[in-house]
Amino acid sequence: MKFERLGIDRATLLSLPLGLGSAIFLVQVALGTILFATFQEFVPNELGAGDAWAGYLLGAYGAARFVFETPSGAISDRIERKLGLLVGFASMLPAVTLMGLYQDYHAYLLFAAMLGVGTAFLWPAAYAISADLYGEASRGKVAGFLNLCQLLGFGTGALGGALVVERFPNVMFILAGATIGTAWVVVLAFIPTYRGGRLWGWIGVEQRPSVWSIMTARMAFLSILILASTTAVAMLVPAIRPYGEDVLDRSFATLTLALAPALVLGALFFIPAGHMADRIGRQAPFILGQFMVVLGLLTVAGTTSLLVAGLGAFLIFVGNVFSVPAWNAAIMDLAPDAYRGTLIGLTVALTGLGLAIGPAAGGMLTAEYGAPATFRIVAAISAGTGLAVLVYARIYGLGIPNAPPGRSRTQL
Repeated sequence: MKFERLGIDRATLLSLPLGLGSAIFLVQVALGTILFATFQEFVPNELGAGDAWAGYLLGAYGAARFVFETPSGAISDRIERKLGLLVGFASMLPAVTLMGLYQDYHAYLLFAAMLGVGTAFLWPAAYAISADLYGEASRGKVAGFLNLCQLLGFGTGALGGALVVERFPNVMFILAGATIGTAWVVVLAFIPTYRGGRLWGWIGVEQRPSVWSIMTARMAFLSILILASTTAVAMLVPAIRPYGEDVLDRSFATLTLALAPALVLGALFFIPAGHMADRIGRQAPFILGQFMVVLGLLTVAGTTSLLVAGLGAFLIFVGNVFSVPAWNAAIMDLAPDAYRGTLIGLTVALTGLGLAIGPAAGGMLTAEYGAPATFRIVAAISAGTGLAVLVYARIYGLGIPNAPPGRSRTQL
């Protein structure tokens, strides 16, 4: 009974999209290796770029995602969703290959953008698949599960990359390419072609209203909240290595290992957080998450202790864990069938914009004022976002699902 209340009983776990989650895990291993170890450590130290270049590269990656996620979502409305995933994964491989072959940090701006274009196909298709096959009252758990797979994969790649980046840097690119290729095979083998029964070709759709006719003030407000939350968290990334070296006096690898337990423990909350969003509404976990992020950031900014910093990192991470499934489920609820991929792509693109704005701004702030100041500024932004979510909840309600729990049409 206790497990059922948390949404982690056996029946619930078996109903989750396991095949889709496996593919996301694998491709996120590659992204964790590239976005964390390569951009944060390899490029600044091995290729001779400054600390700000980590932010520039993440900015190029995020900008490409922002530009291409809405078009890729629109394409996914007219083709088999599975094909969108296959195209995206195949598009990521050239970027990773070029990073391994041509190691010049100026060229990495182009390679980072190429990687962003490939990644742009991932989340619009993945969330559209989830919204297609799961009812409103199950989407929080599904979003939490997919986010868990994302985090476990990204964390595995980041940790593995941090351990090999200094001694065997080329191994990073080989592993990243191999995991992307494996993810492509998993999608081909285990994701069904449930829309038209065939992989290739356009999907016939009924007459649809204009996309602008379904763009509501509520969707716009939610999109702004997502952008603010994503930008704030992304601003932290360029500050991690300088914080470890300058404030905690720890190497990048040591800091990564020290923070790993906090991330692992935090990841355990993903499915329960999604279950909470299904039971008490989308807004309550979002609000809770933002204020946990604030508390964690102020804790990290005010300490020179690795142990206390680990506690603060745990609070930051758990706060983000509560926020993300809630807003993902809210987006799935608001996106109508005819434009599901398009609107999900548009809102997911805002996370790409946040990844473009946040790291660039965080890199400049860290270079100018230091990591603790960056943490305090991000805490202020997160507090403002939490208050704005309260206003959103006041206007539109808590977002409690009123549909019966959905069941997938087929095991993914």
